Parts: sequence; structure tokens; C-alpha cells
Amino acid sequence: MLQQPLRTTFDLGDGREVAIETGRLARQADGSVTVSVGKAVLLATVVANKEPKEGQSFFPLTVDYQEKFASAGRIPGSFFKREGRLSDYEVLISRLIDRALRPLFPDDYFCEVQVLVTLISSDPEILPDALACLAASAALAVSDVPIKEILSEVRVARIDGAFKVNPNRTELATADMDFIVAATEKNLMMVEGESQECSEADLVSLLSVAHEAIRVQIKAQQQLRDLKGVTTKREYTLPAINEAVKERVYAFASDKVYEIAKSKSAKHDRTDQFKALEEELLAKLVEESTEELPFTDVEKDWLKILPRCSVRCGKRYGFE
Repeated sequence: MLQQPLRTTFDLGDGREVAIETGRLARQADGSVTVSVGKAVLLATVVANKEPKEGQSFFPLTVDYQEKFASAGRIPGSFFKREGRLSDYEVLISRLIDRALRPLFPDDYFCEVQVLVTLISSDPEILPDALACLAASAALAVSDVPIKEILSEVRVARIDGAFKVNPNRTELATADMDFIVAATEKNLMMVEGESQECSEADLVSLLSVAHEAIRVQIKAQQQLRDLKGVTTKREYTLPAINEAVKERVYAFASDKVYEIAKSKSAKHDRTDQFKALEEELLAKLVEESTEELPFTDVEKDWLKILPRCSVRCGKRYGFE
């Protein structure tokens, strides 16, 4: 018996309805949804490996956003009649999604994850980039891929002195503030935008409007997840970490990493300092390596990213 599609909707606040549906397309993916507004429809799919690769030392997340020619009823004009590589615009939208999603995953989750968001039906007045992260988050929400929270993303523009959530293309042309904001129910995750002139109070007001709209979208995703019956997330294999090496790295480099990270030096200067610290640390560990406490090539590869950790991601590697 085929599973019936599940659907939930919410209002953008001015009568425009957004629908999120799962169970109709891409059923073999770990999670898939369609998000539709007007004639615009986006398909988001999530697929994740159940085990990390041997020796994996980072979280391999791939996010691709693509607007298909077929969404506008067109055929690519190349000889092969196929889609080309992603445009700069699509790459930038992919990065907006990636920046918002990446912190949602557990710090010790190293399984490969692929998130694909595709515009499969376009509407001349609907800006799909503001809906892409909502679609990606909803696909994760209805899957068993482990994430810590649900989020969403909206565009907020100031038009004729008033803030509007996800304005259409014509309205956006007259806006003097244009921001895309991603957030969880409690925290802002990413802010990207531009403005002709705005005060701090205007920006705070815009972020407040965006966060309230995002909370509505998060509630809709939670409802869809409940309809699907997703109550638990999958178990995953923790990365193999040499605790002895980790302790030696912490003892030698933690204070130095913190001092570099909190310094007011330029980015390139900090990069040079981290690189010098990395070389010093590697030389010391190789020199002190013994049969009882070896330092292998695998551990060397894992260690290379440690000195570059920032205050934000330092906790993953023991720099608390």
C-alpha cells in the first residue's frame, strides 16, 4: 500500500499560504519535502551515510541549490540539452543554506550528508532563495538524520517604511533594506543582507520580525514531523579519537590557540600564527612518539585541523 503524502501549511502573515509536503517525491531519500508558494515549488532531499569513512576527521556536508531550466518550461540551449554547472547565484544560495544547517549537527557526527534543493516549478513573482533553507530544514526534520534543532530562513525587506516577510520580486525592487535571516526557535544562526542606510534600532526591529516569522515556520515543520511519526534519530558511530594524543595537544596548544583566536590581529596574520603553531606541535609530537605512545600518519592527518580551531568550534576538539 502506497504511503499517502503528508501536508502542513502556514500563512506568511498577509494571506499568502506556504505548503510543506512529504511522501510524494523522492521517497527513497532519508528525508524529502516539497515547499510551494503560488506556482513556485522547491524539492529538497537529504541523504546521509550510516557510518563515517575510516579515518574521517571532519563533517562532510554537501549542500547544492539549483534552479532547473524545466521549472520555467525551458530546455537548456547547449548541444547536450543538459543543465550546466551551478551559477554564482546558485552557489551563493547553497552557502546560505550550508551556513545555517552546519551548526545543527552534533559535534561528533562525521557521516557524509548530502542536501539537494531544486526549484522544479518557478513563479515570476516568487523569490525561491528565501524558501530554500526552509525546504532543506524540513527535509532534515522528517528524516532520522540526527540534528539538534529545527530552523528556517526568511527574507525581510523594508518597503515604504514597513517590514515585509518574503516580499515578491516587484516589491523588493523598491526596498531600502534587504536581509536574509536564519534562526532556530531561540537563536539567530545567520544574517546576510544589504541596506542603503539603517540605524541599529532598524536592524534590531528587522531581526525581531524575521525571528517571529521563522518561529511560525519551525512550528509547521514540527507538525509535519509529528504527522510522519518521527520521534527518534538514528544512532551513529562516534569518531575514533586517540585520547592520549588529544590530551597532549590540549596541554601544549590550548592556551596558545586561545591567545591567537582572541587577538585583534588581521586574518592573514592569525592564519600564519596558526600555521606556525601547527608545525611546532607536529614536530613536538613526532619527536616524542614512542612505541608505547605512537603518533601515526592517521593521527597526523586528524591533528592538522586542531590548531586552526576557533573559539566557536574549539569545544569539539577539547579546547574548552
